[in-house]
Amino acid sequence: MIKNPVEAFSAYLKMTDRLPKLSAQSLVPVYLSEITDLIDDIDVFFFDGYGVLNVGLSAIPRAVENVHKLQEANKGVFVVTNAATQDMPALMNKYKRMGFNFKPWQVINSREVMLEQFLIQPDLSTQILGVISPPDFRPVTTYQEVYPEDPKFWQADQFLFLSTLCWNESLQQQFVKALDSHPRPVWVGNVDLIAPLEHGVSREPGSYTLMLDERLFEKVNCFGKPFQPIFEKAMRRAKEHTGITDLNRMVMVGDTLHTDILGGAIMGMKTVLVTGSGFLRGLNVEEHIDAADIKPSYILDSI
Repeated sequence: MIKNPVEAFSAYLKMTDRLPKLSAQSLVPVYLSEITDLIDDIDVFFFDGYGVLNVGLSAIPRAVENVHKLQEANKGVFVVTNAATQDMPALMNKYKRMGFNFKPWQVINSREVMLEQFLIQPDLSTQILGVISPPDFRPVTTYQEVYPEDPKFWQADQFLFLSTLCWNESLQQQFVKALDSHPRPVWVGNVDLIAPLEHGVSREPGSYTLMLDERLFEKVNCFGKPFQPIFEKAMRRAKEHTGITDLNRMVMVGDTLHTDILGGAIMGMKTVLVTGSGFLRGLNVEEHIDAADIKPSYILDSI
């Protein structure tokens, strides 16, 4: 079980074959003092949530102020987050409580991206869907949904893994046993291994799904960062609302090399690695960049 960023980073290094491949880079990262240093060079800013805008339920100091500065400068500002537990209304309320003034079209979360793709499948009406989600944020569909407390859950035709709030190691062992006897599709919105909290970290769905044995992982469908679907949706939103398509004028701002920075770089945009409040807080940043061989365009302590 992954307990901290050091263990999570080591796990990422062992599963690079399961992540998108990045071409060789010749970047020398530039250090920034704050995100507004890029105001003349970037027109569209894609921000990660946890570790960049907030830690747990608290906004990171100056994050609200600097995001507002970008908005006042008529920059395209979007949130691209792997948060898949909450539905969009709850996610918007969370950011509002923190002081951000995002509109719904500015927030792209992996839950919505995954569900959009899942629900376009044909013939779902005859299937049993096993949903891993807390009661407050269960998706509303017209199909047969069952949950871990229901004995039918283990016989589901497909699984939607949305949250770890209702999951534990004992359930995971049952899950692996059920998949091993009958491999079935598993749809994952949040492929993060961990997320930063005010004290410590939370274990996220990626730690239960990205690390499955190869035969079972072949059935896993991933939609959060670093995988393309969430970035493609974010870039469509940016084009629709700003008209910007030049990748050199876009930047992905995140705290995790193997999700935010890898995904943004693969899409061809610039990247900012935030180091002071997220995945790499308290760690040697340069050593981790070298070990991952994923280089950001810029490095910043806090936005």
